[in-house]
Amino acid sequence: MKIAIAQIDPVIGAFEANVKKIKEAYKRACSKQARLLLTPELAVCGYPPLDLIERPEIFERNEAAIEDLLNATKGQTCALVVGHISKNPSDEGKPAQNVITVLQDGKRVFRQAKTLLPTYDVFDEARYFEPAKENALWECEGHLIAFAICEDLWGNDTAFGRKLYGRDPLESYRRERAEIIISLSASPYVMEKSVHRESLHKDAARMLKAPLVYVNQVGATDEILFDGGSFALNASGELSGRLPYFKNSFGVLEVDFESGSCLWESPETPAREDERPSELEILGRALVTGVREYFLRTGFKTAVMGLSGGIDSAVVAVLAAKALGPQNVLGLAMPSQVSSSHSLEDAEILATNLGMRFEVRPIKFLFSAMSREIAEPRGGVLAPLALENLQSRLRGVILMTLANHYNALTLTTGNKSETAMGYCTLYGDMAGALAPIGDLLKTRVYELAKHLNALYDNPIPNRSITKAPSAELRPNQTDQDTLPPYDLLDEVLFEYIEKGTAVSAIESKMAQKAKSQKPGWVRDVLRTVERSEYKRRQAAPVLKVSSKAFGVGRRIPIAKHWET
Repeated sequence: MKIAIAQIDPVIGAFEANVKKIKEAYKRACSKQARLLLTPELAVCGYPPLDLIERPEIFERNEAAIEDLLNATKGQTCALVVGHISKNPSDEGKPAQNVITVLQDGKRVFRQAKTLLPTYDVFDEARYFEPAKENALWECEGHLIAFAICEDLWGNDTAFGRKLYGRDPLESYRRERAEIIISLSASPYVMEKSVHRESLHKDAARMLKAPLVYVNQVGATDEILFDGGSFALNASGELSGRLPYFKNSFGVLEVDFESGSCLWESPETPAREDERPSELEILGRALVTGVREYFLRTGFKTAVMGLSGGIDSAVVAVLAAKALGPQNVLGLAMPSQVSSSHSLEDAEILATNLGMRFEVRPIKFLFSAMSREIAEPRGGVLAPLALENLQSRLRGVILMTLANHYNALTLTTGNKSETAMGYCTLYGDMAGALAPIGDLLKTRVYELAKHLNALYDNPIPNRSITKAPSAELRPNQTDQDTLPPYDLLDEVLFEYIEKGTAVSAIESKMAQKAKSQKPGWVRDVLRTVERSEYKRRQAAPVLKVSSKAFGVGRRIPIAKHWET
């Protein structure tokens, strides 16, 4: 059986555009004499639709889209397997279901609703959808096909220390003797998740002793990134090839049910097991995709950002230039009385290397006038921290004002380590529409900077990478005046935020690594993390690349008494 895969990038609510992409892929599948065309989960409406499910219009638009696709299949032998929302046919339960429907020759010949509805991390599907009551197979040319929808094949995952569901569709597929498993997915990207994802599906193929074909969407929805990487496995669980990460792709494979093999058509043979890109390469693609899609889907073309001469703004500038084109990125250097000369030099070198627009807008006189006016009723004195943050807020005013002027969006440049510690200024460097590296710990930012330099002919000045990081809000300031060394800090933050490790265990682990630190420093760090929650709640959306990012998927009370 010849099966085609459409690894596409559906946009939430863009029914006509999504249908057009599906129809284009379907026409191509027909030309390849494919028996089936597979599309991602909820490809018709986009994933995740969230509270749009509560709008009655979404069902009307969905039905019109399905009718359009049905018409496209008339007179064709290729069946279209499409993911979409549907009204729950039962009078009980949630009004909607997440389903796949097989469209063949103008008819709906098979329907299967999603069984396992995740409610962890970024997912909240049980809030909107009613799960399937049963799992049926579809017979096509004498072969029994099991259709799963993303989470349906994650029932055996013990990443959370336990199985999350009391029911496993795989058991049903095995009882019914499915001859192939097909999974339509919208599986978000997380660093190193693709390896775990493939491993889990290899286990499923081996369990059923049947080939498995997995199609995943690409693109980004707000903070959530989708990496694609669709793949096929033979009945022994061996990878026969995968489509690229973060790239719209089309593939055709031939499934031999007798041998359980999957062979890809030439010349579109996907990558082999040993051709997986490095994790930094995939991360770079992820962040460029996230920036590009955020601007495309919100209708903006131009970005405005601050260039400090430091590592964080340099990395964001490279990502923005690659995502939007350097001519569509305006970088602003905004030196104050305490800014170093090398910071301005490094910012200008970076902008020149990238070919992006660059302006210098000093805040010296603005700062003098503003601090004098605010301090006058207070005896002419402001607290040192207030003066530091005033500089950052003046820069925020300039960035946001020029963003208004150019009908642009402001990119923030803060990293996860700073945001965790509240080492950032509300309405200052936190002001903006998107935080491209807000889920990267500082040590990871350095790794990515070196990778981007190797990939793009060294746009980031070496001094931006080697000099001590500094906010430059007071003379001779460095980050380590306030924060522990980043290699130690990041390990604590990783264990606490991303792994959920107990505080006592973190202390024990760090005791041997940080003997020079003062007693109790780990708990001091974690108390600072908890106290800074109010800042993070007002931060720009963060492109999510870790298992636990600030923002969507992380729900922590602001007003709390939580002892660490």
